[in-house]
Amino acid sequence: MNKVELLIKPVSYQCNLECTYCFYQKTADLYPNRNLRMRPDILEKMISQSMKTADGEACVFSWQGGEPLLAGVEFFRQVVELQKKWGRPGQIVSNTIQTNATLLNRSWISLFHEYNFLVGVSLDGPRHIHDYYRRQRSGQGTFDQVVKGIRLLREGRVEFNILSTIGRKTAQHADKIYRFFLSQGFHYLQFIPAVDRSHGKIQQFSIVPSQYGDFLCALFDAWWNHGSPAASIRLFDNILEMLLYGRAGSCMFKPECGEYIVIESSGDAYPCDFFVRREWKLGNIGEANVGQLLERARSRFGRLKRHIPSDCDRCRWRFICPNGCLWFRWVKNGSMLDKGYFCESYKRFFPYTMERFEKLRDFILVQTGHQFPRTREQDSRLSRAT
Repeated sequence: MNKVELLIKPVSYQCNLECTYCFYQKTADLYPNRNLRMRPDILEKMISQSMKTADGEACVFSWQGGEPLLAGVEFFRQVVELQKKWGRPGQIVSNTIQTNATLLNRSWISLFHEYNFLVGVSLDGPRHIHDYYRRQRSGQGTFDQVVKGIRLLREGRVEFNILSTIGRKTAQHADKIYRFFLSQGFHYLQFIPAVDRSHGKIQQFSIVPSQYGDFLCALFDAWWNHGSPAASIRLFDNILEMLLYGRAGSCMFKPECGEYIVIESSGDAYPCDFFVRREWKLGNIGEANVGQLLERARSRFGRLKRHIPSDCDRCRWRFICPNGCLWFRWVKNGSMLDKGYFCESYKRFFPYTMERFEKLRDFILVQTGHQFPRTREQDSRLSRAT
C-alpha cells in the first residue's frame, strides 16, 4: 500500500468567519447539528485505520474546515498521541492544517512548533483586497487578525505558507497581490480561483474564465523576474514538474483522481473536498476501513477523469492538461463529461508562458545538482511516529 492521505474536517463546515465565497456552508444541509466536533472514538478509528492501511508507509493528515482550530488545542494534542500510539517505529507522519489564522495564540504555536505542523494561512492580499471577501460575521474585515496570527507563527518558528483565494472583484490585482506577498517575505504561495454554482447558475463572486486567464498571465509576468523567480507558486511549480518529469503533485494534472479521501467530523467519507455531497458519500469509517474507502474513491470517482472530450484530445496542450479538475468540469454546467470551466483560461495562459517555462526547464536540466525550489508542501519537515 502506498502512503495514505486524508483531508479531515474535525468541526465540519463550522467557522468563526463568514467569507463571501465560502462553499463549505452548503454542507450544513448534510450535517445540521450544532456540535460538529469529531468524537474521540471516531478520531481514534480514523488514525488507527490509516496507520494500519499504510502498512509502515507515510500517512499524511491534512486538517481543514470550516476552521479546524475550533476543535481546540487539546483535540490536536490527542491527535499526536494517537499517531504515536498507532504508528510503527520510524513510520513517517505529516500533519498540515489550513486556517484563517484569527484564532492563533501561544498554545497553538507551541503545539505546531513541537510537532512540526505545516500551517497554511488564508490571506488574499493587502488589506483592501483581503477584506473584500474575508470578513467576520459582523461584516468587519479580518486582515489585522490574520497578520497578527502570522506574526505569532514567525516568532514561534512555525513553518507556514500562504493560500490566496481569487474572486471576481480581486482578480484584476495579480501584480499587486504578488508584490505584497514578496514585500512581507512570503515565498510559498498558492492561488485558488473561487467558483461555485447555485440553482444552476454560477455565483456572483466567481471569477470568470477570461479573468482567470488574464490573472494567471499577469501573475506569471510578476513571478518571472527575468528567469529568476523569487517565490514558489504551486501551479507554476506543478507545470515545471510536468515539463521535467511528466507528472506533478497536484491532482489537477493527474490522469485520475482518488489519491486521498475527505473525512467529515461524523466519520463519513467523500472522494474530494469539492464533492461533499449525498450522491458521493463513500461510506463511514464505522462500517468500512480506510483502505476500502480509498478504493471506493478511486473506482467510483477517480476514473471519471479519464473521459476526455474529443476536442480536448486534439488540443495542443493535451500533454500537460488532462481537462483539469473534476470540480471545474462539474461547476460549468453540472456535468463531469464536458470541458472544464477554465479551458479558455489555460488556452490563454499556456501559449503566453510556455516558452519561458521551457527556458526554466532547460536551465534546471543543465544545472548539476540544482533543483527548482520545492514547494512548502514538499519541503515540510516530517515528524516520525514512535
